[in-house]
Amino acid sequence: MPRVVLSEMSDFAFKESSVRSHWLRKMIYPSSSTYAWESGGLPEYIETLTTAEVLEYHRKFYNYNSLTLILVGSYDKCPAAIFDALDALDDEIAVSPPVVKKPMPLLPQRRKGKSRENHTFASEKVDTGTMAFAWEGPPAEDVETHIAFEMLVDYLVNDAGSPLCKRFTNRPVPIAGNIKFNIMPYFPAIIELSFTEVPFAGYMSHAAAAAEATSCRHSTTTPEFYPSPTDAFGPTDLAKLHDNVSNLLAPNYYRKQVVSTLMYIVDRWLPNNWPIVRGYMDMRTESLAAAFPRNAMADKECDGLVMMLARDAVAYHLSPASTCLPQPEFASRGRLFSVRQQLTQKGYSFWQSLIQKWLLDQPMVHLALHPDAKIGITAEAERILIQQYRIENMSLEERAAAQRRANETSEMPKSKIPKEALDALPPVPDISKVQLPVFSGHNFDPSSPATARAPFSIGRVLAVPGASEAKFQISLPLAGLASDLRPYLPVFSKLILAQAGLIIPCAIADKVRESTCLPVVEPVGMPLVYLNSDQVDRACGSVLNTYDACIGAYMTHGYPGDWPDEALTLYGSMKSDDLNHSFALLVIKLLFGDFGTETLYKTAAELEKVKLNARAAASPPLIDTLAWLRVPGPLDARAIADPAYNSDGLVEHPVHESLGRAVNHYFQTPFLSGLTKSLGAALRSDGMAPVQKCRAMDAVERIRAHLVNGVTRNGLAHISFPNEVAASEARKAVDNIASIWSFYTGAWLDSLPHTPAPSSPSDSSIYYRVENDPSTHRRKKQRTEPVDVANLASSQILAKPYGCKDYVPLKSPVGIHLRLATIQTSYVGVQIPLELNYGPDLDSEVSIEKQLLTLPDRDVYALLIFTTMLNRSGGLIKNAIRGRGYAYGVGVHPRIDEGFFAVYISHAVEPIKSLYALWETMHFLQPEDSWNEAINDFELNAARSVFLLRRYTDLSEMLELDDARSLFLGYTGLEQRMLWITKHVEAICLEDIRRVFVKYLLPLVSKEMTSALYLVITPQYTGEPESEFLARLNSNAYGIDFKSVNLSALDPIAHI
Repeated sequence: MPRVVLSEMSDFAFKESSVRSHWLRKMIYPSSSTYAWESGGLPEYIETLTTAEVLEYHRKFYNYNSLTLILVGSYDKCPAAIFDALDALDDEIAVSPPVVKKPMPLLPQRRKGKSRENHTFASEKVDTGTMAFAWEGPPAEDVETHIAFEMLVDYLVNDAGSPLCKRFTNRPVPIAGNIKFNIMPYFPAIIELSFTEVPFAGYMSHAAAAAEATSCRHSTTTPEFYPSPTDAFGPTDLAKLHDNVSNLLAPNYYRKQVVSTLMYIVDRWLPNNWPIVRGYMDMRTESLAAAFPRNAMADKECDGLVMMLARDAVAYHLSPASTCLPQPEFASRGRLFSVRQQLTQKGYSFWQSLIQKWLLDQPMVHLALHPDAKIGITAEAERILIQQYRIENMSLEERAAAQRRANETSEMPKSKIPKEALDALPPVPDISKVQLPVFSGHNFDPSSPATARAPFSIGRVLAVPGASEAKFQISLPLAGLASDLRPYLPVFSKLILAQAGLIIPCAIADKVRESTCLPVVEPVGMPLVYLNSDQVDRACGSVLNTYDACIGAYMTHGYPGDWPDEALTLYGSMKSDDLNHSFALLVIKLLFGDFGTETLYKTAAELEKVKLNARAAASPPLIDTLAWLRVPGPLDARAIADPAYNSDGLVEHPVHESLGRAVNHYFQTPFLSGLTKSLGAALRSDGMAPVQKCRAMDAVERIRAHLVNGVTRNGLAHISFPNEVAASEARKAVDNIASIWSFYTGAWLDSLPHTPAPSSPSDSSIYYRVENDPSTHRRKKQRTEPVDVANLASSQILAKPYGCKDYVPLKSPVGIHLRLATIQTSYVGVQIPLELNYGPDLDSEVSIEKQLLTLPDRDVYALLIFTTMLNRSGGLIKNAIRGRGYAYGVGVHPRIDEGFFAVYISHAVEPIKSLYALWETMHFLQPEDSWNEAINDFELNAARSVFLLRRYTDLSEMLELDDARSLFLGYTGLEQRMLWITKHVEAICLEDIRRVFVKYLLPLVSKEMTSALYLVITPQYTGEPESEFLARLNSNAYGIDFKSVNLSALDPIAHI
């Protein structure tokens, strides 16, 4: 019955974060509290539910009397009219169950059970675990204490110099990978402190020879007792505390370290370092206050305000101190900034008492989590066996009744909103009343003799009144980069965030001191200046609010087609006056950072952890595997479709994958695993480790050399200011960026004969020279006067994303089935090739304004609008699949940049039925009568407005990114691109929607089907023989021959 929820929770139940939260709540709250139970349900309980129980629960709680309606925003008519229209529901409200106001039970003074428990979670990586602690927190109505805790936690976790970071993570050999410290707004609150990536090995085996690579030496003698807080924590020796224990997850060891660290903070750190702590809190308060109007008031349809009000509405129902109120007291969190300002005025004694009362005097629970690589597979196998046992023990009548109830549930119509109430709701948003953020742009040609080394074809400056900070973003071309360096790019991009020192040639010491806040002191008689990581981090923190680097521009890498992957993007935010200093700092760190063995190891290990977490969430396998199958290689979709393909033969003769296909987001994990192991071995001086170490460091230097030499000069320098700037000032800002880059890249080249490859000043030197390749230089462009605002044609910068596709052609549909041990539920994906270019024709002599008159992208935007219709919660495809309980997640994605249209189905209970439901939907829409019933003017207008509204409301958060992307796509800026989009969307009609459906989607169910690519991924153990599953897949009416691929036969890092 609740099969979809079961499928979703099967993944959820084994994740480290889910297991940690579940058991901490179970240890803190009594069984009479709902917080002691999982809100989504655990798989073993979901399977026992009946339809009647679910319906009764829905009737009791999901009714009008339990509803709080929150309206935030501007309305053409008074919101009271909306409430008046709801009078039509009076009869239904009258018969609804009474409002449920049941306060959460108070926590017992003395808890039963153990104060420490041990549990397991699913993980591919089994050498590290998690240590977590929890305390009862303040009541929900104590807003001051809640906000004070948020401020304190922010400092302890996010400031690299805090005692908590220095004790556990920010040290030569960390004893934890990450710290998570939260106060959860439950009733009452719960304070959670967890340490992830805790190594199982004892400290000395974990440290190995790593201490020898740092200036911080550790004693090799084993202490006979644990040091007291006074002995352990000196003023600057926090990171030097020894951890000579046989197992870092040993009973009570971590608890002692947590308690002693908290005692040290109370007794010594706060009294001696209060100005530092207060300075951090002041800075964060100012930053949050400046960002709040943009993030909570303007973006995401005022979600920030809705969440603020919703917290008080929930407290009205559940908090012991609020359920006695006649109505909710809304906006208690509205005092956030005034309370923060008041709290920063309090002395350190207030913060001492806060820690003492809630963390030291309160009872603590302790949870140790151990990884288990097989727990997911074992649990799934047990669940399937239990399900089969139940079915086998049912009579024929019971089975028929169960099937009848399931069919009735899946066909149950959705609730209907009365027409009177629907008519009174705000109309479809009028997009003409939604204004673009106020900004102005300037385009420049930044090339000049003084900036010959700058790889920028366009300098773009935005003035965004009302913004809270200035920003820069440079995109450095990667065209021509050697293929063996591609796997190292993600690691290289994250080195900018690594805690690393600098090795700076003395020849540029004066310039560095002048252009940055780095404390450069030239040593007598030495060619190099070395700055440690603390000095570098302090300098970056003093001027930069945020900074990072990535391949492309979208930080999550979730949408690689939305940005050219042929660019390394470096960005930062800061005060306007600090722009040049900030940019110089990051360029210096990028070029002269001491990225040695230990830094590379930590960065690669952290990135591997991110990839493993993503794989645990099971989001990348479907999309990344489809991308891997579409790129040419020895085992691509075309090769699998070949009659000669034999999956069994791969076991005896493994296929060695080529670099471009193997190293994508999913298959990069084994590469990172191999890299961290080899670098870890290098720290211990084991075997062939020096060779592996040199290879990784060699890659870093070669990537630097590529960026420095500027093989292609078609990148982008993008700057934004929070105030209006004159054209001359904008030009000056671009020139400064280009000059800073040119100076330091020139210095890097000039210092090559003297500067060793960064690892430590004692390592041997490795030198690089890269000759410019004339064939890859930027195209000729129109010249402009240095001070003139130029309307530059953006064909001079990186090519459009869709211009670099290299997918295998398929003569007929291809179906592939994979079994993966890392997932607990099934996934289905379909990709249909698209041959659609979009945006202005850059080779045309016709201006962009005149091109727009002909609406050349009508099919593109008709397809995007049609997708919006299909993706809404009550859309046709979602109703056909999710509404019947076949799968939980259904998404339709027109990836025009990447050349395909896709349907992705996640957490599928019935993967084959999900696929058939997709085909049935295409058949349903084929006749004109069915089409007119489902696709009408109301649906079109709603989808059109939703599409445009999303484009407009998202801009205020990502204005600079969208403006830069507009240049990459061929426009002169964001203004022109938004005009292009709006004119096309306003012109789309029902005939356009029908045309793109017939042209691009209907071929899925025709005998002349396009070369679609189907992928079905299932867990390794499903209870059904693979031959039978394939037989069911291949019984389709469209002649699609599904084949099984043995992924374990591949060696994705053979040539890396």
